[in-house]
Amino acid sequence: MMRSLRIRLILLLGIAIAGATLLQFAVTFNTSMKKADTLFDYHMQQMAMALQDSNFEQPDWYTTQKEDEINFDFVIQVWTDDGVRVYQSRPYRSLPEQGILGYSTVTLDNGDWRIYSVHTDTRVIQVAQKMDSRRDRSIDLTLQSVWPIIPVSLLLLAAAWWVVTSALAPLNRIGNDLARRDAGSLAPVSDAGVPKEVSRLVAELNSLLVRVDGALQSQQRFVADAAHELRSPLTALKLQVQTLARARDDAARGHGISRLLAGVDRASRLVEQLLSLAREDPLAHESGPVEVDLSACLDAAVADVAVLASARAISLQRTPSGPAVVNGDGESLRIMCRNLLDNAVRYTPEGGTVRADLVAGADGAELRVADSGPGISEQDRGRVFDRFYRLPGTSAGGSGLGLAIVRAIADRHGADIQLGQSDLGGLLVALRMPLSHPGPRIEEAAAADA
Repeated sequence: MMRSLRIRLILLLGIAIAGATLLQFAVTFNTSMKKADTLFDYHMQQMAMALQDSNFEQPDWYTTQKEDEINFDFVIQVWTDDGVRVYQSRPYRSLPEQGILGYSTVTLDNGDWRIYSVHTDTRVIQVAQKMDSRRDRSIDLTLQSVWPIIPVSLLLLAAAWWVVTSALAPLNRIGNDLARRDAGSLAPVSDAGVPKEVSRLVAELNSLLVRVDGALQSQQRFVADAAHELRSPLTALKLQVQTLARARDDAARGHGISRLLAGVDRASRLVEQLLSLAREDPLAHESGPVEVDLSACLDAAVADVAVLASARAISLQRTPSGPAVVNGDGESLRIMCRNLLDNAVRYTPEGGTVRADLVAGADGAELRVADSGPGISEQDRGRVFDRFYRLPGTSAGGSGLGLAIVRAIADRHGADIQLGQSDLGGLLVALRMPLSHPGPRIEEAAAADA
């Protein structure tokens, strides 16, 4: 398989030039041959007309010359009215006999002859020419007229080579520029001198470099933030272990073990959320989406959070709903629902209420999670989806990754998230995503349920 674009273009142009050259050569050769035949016929006619008034006397018609030693072109023969040949311009063993008046072509033992005969008052003048001799002379004349085509074709091929090389020079420059870069060189590629057909490729390449640069910077910030967040629980665990080692009685030892287990639980939760966030990287998903029932994912999330809600005496309500089939990853959608509910339960005071509603319609599936907690002010709603961000003044423990994971999963599934004020007095999180099989519009479905 030919991989060089330059060689491929030059080869195709060379084939086109060669084909055009051969076609022009054939047409010119055919035209020249026809014109040469016409010219020779004209010469024969003029020669015969010029000899009408000549006095021909040649008593010795034959010599001992061999046929292949005779170098001749035209042969002139003259007959009387009674058919006696009185003149022959050149000796030859086999010559045409008296033919019909005008032009004719005859075949003898030594080849084809072209003949022109004209009748005067007392004689018949006949001019003959061997077709082999005529053909050789015609070919010589034709080649002399068409040979300039060959150097012109070579010049065209050289011009094609130069044009293709010049046209591909910007691509070579871009390739050399990229080859000299290291892994951290993500500056845009210069589009100076790039032809219009390649400018879109350069624009898309620059766009890709910008996205890769943003992804690398985001990854670097994530690693730095993760290292910072992990340092605190690990330090706390170390202090708790030291405190446990200094315990002098069973009561102090039991208290130290409880604090140590709580610290381990917090560290485990942080690591689990970091892994969940890393798992939502678009580059980490090789398989395509499948049909998933979002209602089943929400039911599983409610079951996961029910223990925490019961421990904090929070009423966790799940409004009944039908199936809502969407395209996506079932495990990721379950984690998204669980994080929404877990975040609502943790920030709702004890004895409060958390409600989850799911409505499916023609506009898509809408998941609403409402709580009776303190809510989030409008100026903080834009930041709660940032990694490791926690609302100032909150007493609920957490790593600040829950809503960041929700945003990452929602973005990967083409879902839209809106924060607002719930009718329970706290925060309302509304998440809408397209259905795999749309049903009635959400507003119509909500009116029917009412």
